[in-house]
Amino acid sequence: MNGIIKFGAVSGLLLALLAGCGGGDDKVAFTSIVSFGDSLSDVGTYKVGTVAALNGGKFTVNGTGGNVWTEVLAAQLNTPAQCAARTGMLPNVAGVTGAPVQDFANCFNYAQGSSRVTSSGTGPNGVALQQYGQQNLGFMADSLNDQFNRHLAKTGGAYAGRELVTVNAGGNDLFMQLNGVGNAAGGGAAAAAAGTIAGWSQSTIDTVKVGGSAASNAAANAAVTAMGQAGTELAGYIKTLVVGKGARYVVVRMLGDVNLTPFGLSLDAGTRSLITAMTQAFDGQLKTGLDGTLGVIILDDYALTTDVTANPGKYGFTNVTMQSCGPNAFSSSSLVCNTGNLIAGDTSHYAFADGVHPTPYSHQKEAESALALLDAAGWH
Repeated sequence: MNGIIKFGAVSGLLLALLAGCGGGDDKVAFTSIVSFGDSLSDVGTYKVGTVAALNGGKFTVNGTGGNVWTEVLAAQLNTPAQCAARTGMLPNVAGVTGAPVQDFANCFNYAQGSSRVTSSGTGPNGVALQQYGQQNLGFMADSLNDQFNRHLAKTGGAYAGRELVTVNAGGNDLFMQLNGVGNAAGGGAAAAAAGTIAGWSQSTIDTVKVGGSAASNAAANAAVTAMGQAGTELAGYIKTLVVGKGARYVVVRMLGDVNLTPFGLSLDAGTRSLITAMTQAFDGQLKTGLDGTLGVIILDDYALTTDVTANPGKYGFTNVTMQSCGPNAFSSSSLVCNTGNLIAGDTSHYAFADGVHPTPYSHQKEAESALALLDAAGWH
């Protein structure tokens, strides 16, 4: 298949057209799935210490059947079950234990909750934020850039060519941009620190130090610019460190609409508008940067989340606005959510585990969408 395939809401007509140009007889016998990303693809990076003791470890509803989309893909494609390439957690919170960083030579899921595209350790609860006096869970949050390079170091600098590679990112960049914007109006050291973590220019940081409406406007503009830059950087990494190193089959998830999560639905109109602008900047630059890249399929999560919200019954969802995880030791976080601490009632077909993370049922639907693209491209 030449160039990019873009997925919106996959219709029968679109699949037929794609199959017609993909050569449906050339099925691929994938040897493994190699995954890079954040919490949406994390299969247990932080399943250590207190998190493991609380029967958690993935950012979904943990327990039997609690698989993320890359695990569902692995089962469907008959490739080895996914396992975390690196584990560990470095909390500085009283009463929470973690574990030292440990690497696993035969595991190829590098995704980590809280990871950003380029900046390591600076996503929500990232260990690098502890230097700013933040008490948090100490997520390693290796950047996508670091993840790509760790895989190359493990494999001698190249892909074999029969792996299915999955990539997702952008959500944590968005959250840290929102954090910077939220602090800007107040000015002072806190605003400067938040802007530094977001990755803004020194001139913008100088403006937000002063605070007020000018700081808020400068911060919002910087946030949109930074998200576009993150999309550009991710596209560049995929071209040079994945496809450029021999990967022939790559699925890249665009950033979905955070406004349609329980978290997003709770925000004011201005913040939701900013999220839209940031998401469009990231997705637009990611897609533009990958245009014409052979062997890359684009999974348009923005279109998919929009369609799911508008037509939940079409996908079998019973609730797309509420979270299914009830109170737990980590403030209802999906990281330690399991079948024993859900809210009352049947939540098996809810879309969201917590404020932003999908349920296993959502992950199943995401995997089905990806498989439809593989079929259309003649890869499966």
